[in-house]
Amino acid sequence: MNTEDQITEAAHEIRDLIDNINRTWLKGDPADLEMFFHPDVVIQPPGDSPRVHGRDPCIASYEAFVTDAHVRQFSPGDAEIDVFGDTAVATYRYRVVYQIADDTYDETGGELLVFLRREERWLVAWRTMLA
Repeated sequence: MNTEDQITEAAHEIRDLIDNINRTWLKGDPADLEMFFHPDVVIQPPGDSPRVHGRDPCIASYEAFVTDAHVRQFSPGDAEIDVFGDTAVATYRYRVVYQIADDTYDETGGELLVFLRREERWLVAWRTMLA
């Protein structure tokens, strides 16, 4: 397989991984996300919020959201993916409609994800949440 084919295959794997991550948290059981994240993952929320370091706090951030919010709609856009050997960067936009208590929110945002390939698996090592 030539380099271009390898990059295309990796991009398909990462698209599938992003879809699986989103399906998993939308089902409401973020504990199942563990297999997708590097143990030392870092999340950079938008604004002045502090970074989140480590897989357990990362998963806890998903758990906090799905505990508080009822997601009515989540529509991710197509991911743009660049592969550099065993590292890849993906960005995508999304629209999410959710309810917390009696308030409904309709928001757009995005994510920038950095993946590392370890033992033939891609893992999220960095997640920047884009406003």
